[in-house]
Amino acid sequence: MTLRPPDKRLLVLDDDADVSFTICTIAKSAGHDARATTSADEFLHLVADWAPSHLIVDLAMPEVDGVEILKRLADVAFDGAVIVASGLGNRVLEAAGRAAAENGLNVSGVLGKPFTPNRLRELLSDKTHQPPLKAPENWPQEFQVTRQTLTAGLAEQQIGVYYQPKVSCATGKCIGFEALARWHHPDIGIIMPDRFIPLAEETGLIGELTRQVFGQALRWFAESFRGTASTIALNMSARVIADAGLSEWLMTQCQVLGLDPHQIVLEITESSSMENPIMMLEFLTQFRIKGFSLSIDDFGVGYSSLIQLARLPFSEMKIDKMFVISAPQSEESQKIAAAIVGLARALGLLVTAEGVEDQWTLSFLAEIGCDTAQGYFIGRPMPPDATLTWLMSPPASNGVR
Repeated sequence: MTLRPPDKRLLVLDDDADVSFTICTIAKSAGHDARATTSADEFLHLVADWAPSHLIVDLAMPEVDGVEILKRLADVAFDGAVIVASGLGNRVLEAAGRAAAENGLNVSGVLGKPFTPNRLRELLSDKTHQPPLKAPENWPQEFQVTRQTLTAGLAEQQIGVYYQPKVSCATGKCIGFEALARWHHPDIGIIMPDRFIPLAEETGLIGELTRQVFGQALRWFAESFRGTASTIALNMSARVIADAGLSEWLMTQCQVLGLDPHQIVLEITESSSMENPIMMLEFLTQFRIKGFSLSIDDFGVGYSSLIQLARLPFSEMKIDKMFVISAPQSEESQKIAAAIVGLARALGLLVTAEGVEDQWTLSFLAEIGCDTAQGYFIGRPMPPDATLTWLMSPPASNGVR
């Protein structure tokens, strides 16, 4: 059962009654009904019976620690806003917040003690209470993504491409797009790539899928941006390294369409670049020799980042969105992002940040010297005909275009 809270109800769990009183007073002044308790058992009963919209959970509780409370909230699928509080320091707070978020809770942020009234009001604001978007599960029960259905989808040219804009952090000008696969199923509607890409990799269909997506994206890019300095980023699975003819096929496509290989950025995830390292080294080197750019995607989330940078001929790195999305609330994420940009500069690599969702983050990335950025604040993935509208529309207040 999922507990769905109404708005403007705050429940506080803290063993310090004075702190709880202060929090409740500030919350009430901000328009919230507020209650507090020092008992973990009473807190969990109130979550079920009172249905709060916001929770503040102190980590250092005498009987049951806050991490265990957060796990129990995840177990009952609480989907209100959760604020993690403690005086134990930012590293502990942020680690607990990440654990809660990875367990499926909607973590608005962390509240270090002592705190300011403005910080608490910010965390309680409607802007921070944004339950995660969930794809509607309205598929017919008999439909399953299988090798057979995916094979049929490929045969019937049902795999399409959406494009997400990338902008210069310094100027806000559009410098290119990333191509993202979407399955346009005639009965189901749009099926997201996480539903079918892993299956394509497991069943050997990834080669055909890659060529269909690359072909569509390159034709669109040639029609729209041939002769410009714009770039198109294409996601490449490590499973296609067995396709010895892919680099020649891609080169032929560029010649036919009149594209410069330098305009094409091939993105490969950090984790997948560890698969069959010798073949991967040969495979990627062939692409660089032909003039294609190579980007290491999701940089910073695996254990092999520095090894991969030393071994493989990348020309760009993409900061994993985990560090970008959390940067406004996390000094640790800010420092990691800045360190990645510094490393890229030292190695002569371009750096892109994904997951930009607000103006503060875009400004921060410009300040630390990040080259390009993408994210919902800049533009969501869009069908081909929407890209021209996006490009022709007046620049937003942030100057992005």
